[in-house]
Amino acid sequence: MSFEAEAARLQREGIVGALALIGADGQVYWQTPNWQVDGRSIIEAWTKKAPWVVVQGVKYSTIDITNNRLICTNVQQQGHVIIAKTPFWQGFVMAWCSPANPVRLIYVDVAKLASTVKPG
Repeated sequence: MSFEAEAARLQREGIVGALALIGADGQVYWQTPNWQVDGRSIIEAWTKKAPWVVVQGVKYSTIDITNNRLICTNVQQQGHVIIAKTPFWQGFVMAWCSPANPVRLIYVDVAKLASTVKPG
């Protein structure tokens, strides 16, 4: 399945509410129209292993951070931010999901989506 088709499926099924495709340089190459992502600030927070990230003015506390993923949650029940590196392209997929969704399971879906991104 293509990136676009899988992204549409994840949104249609309510698994994620927003998505972005961000290059390693912080450039946002694609995002859903319902949010504005600052790729450079996300990369900076990830690189510094920051205890939180801010997306559209909402603070999300880091609950898991490795070289391949960043998982954050908002303690006021405003949702989760899930980021997975793309294995075949220099960048990552970033997603927002509802606080009702199980963030660790949603990570699996976001990582699968990230694996569909190919160079070119």
